[in-house]
Amino acid sequence: MTFNPIAATNVLECKNIILDNNPIALDLGSQTASIDNTFIKNLIKNKKINHSQKTSLENLSNKENFNTKDYFRSLGFKEYKSIDINGAYESLQFDLNKNISKTYNFNEKFDLVINNGTGEHVFNQYSLYLNFHNLTKVNGVMLNILPFIDWINHGFYNFNPIFFADLAASNNYELIKISLANRNGAELKLDNNNFSILFEQIKPHLNNSKFAKMIEIAKEKIGKNILLVVVTKKLSDNDFKIPLQGKYLDDVLNLKTDYNSQKSGSANAANQVADNNKRVK
Repeated sequence: MTFNPIAATNVLECKNIILDNNPIALDLGSQTASIDNTFIKNLIKNKKINHSQKTSLENLSNKENFNTKDYFRSLGFKEYKSIDINGAYESLQFDLNKNISKTYNFNEKFDLVINNGTGEHVFNQYSLYLNFHNLTKVNGVMLNILPFIDWINHGFYNFNPIFFADLAASNNYELIKISLANRNGAELKLDNNNFSILFEQIKPHLNNSKFAKMIEIAKEKIGKNILLVVVTKKLSDNDFKIPLQGKYLDDVLNLKTDYNSQKSGSANAANQVADNNKRVK
């Protein structure tokens, strides 16, 4: 995996909303740094950073070479670890297809957990997001940066925004940010009052799609190979719950299911119509 400008910029944003003064971070996937001194200098100039971060980043920018851990330390993370089946960069050699807690007896929790270009390569999505949940502290931040549009055969999966809307709705996560982005750091984003636009189902025969228009703008402004960036906060230490796609909650409303406590998530977005409302009465 590559720790590129979009990852570095979003890690900085996440660091600045973490409450712990000595936070620890975990990457799902060992990360090869692809940011350079010029990027660091532009970051100092254009982004909101505190005095300590400014000093540390200036020192980092003067180094001939630095790695991903060096960057995290410069932002003020007390500790940085990663997990990868290949064990690269001293990562914890765990298989994310498995329940890490049970398989490896690893139960440490982190203030920031990052899924940057890893999740699409993991076949067992249940185990991946179970691990993600269990590895994050209460009030900890979860950062996903994953393929959305034009990533053909890059991994097993590309991800839709509703995936994260309903994941958050079932697990009491606060959705802080959703954006469309490219690896170089360009982002197109909405304020949280308009997140539901990103959960609209786009249908070919409908011409007034706000989300389709946003995607057109994204392709024009940030190019091909569009990434989805999602930042959430874990608000409670409940057990991980598998979500039901939001529009189907109405179909099981009067049944006793595992989804009775799930919030609406993507259900109220445009064109997300429950099957019961489409059937002939």
